[in-house]
Amino acid sequence: MNKKQTNENTQSQEAATVIASQLAQDVKHSVLIVSVVLNLVVLTAWIALQVTSQYDTSVATVLFG
Repeated sequence: MNKKQTNENTQSQEAATVIASQLAQDVKHSVLIVSVVLNLVVLTAWIALQVTSQYDTSVATVLFG
């Protein structure tokens, strides 16, 4: 009976380690995706401001509040 409990505890600890590892990877991927999206928004705003000077004020107001 003791060996069975030890096996179950080991399996439970391994499962917890796998879950923690997967959670860490998910968080890392989420942060990277958010970072890429924000960088694309900034890049798009910068390109929009560089293309023409006619709409600089309007584009800046829409994008940056």
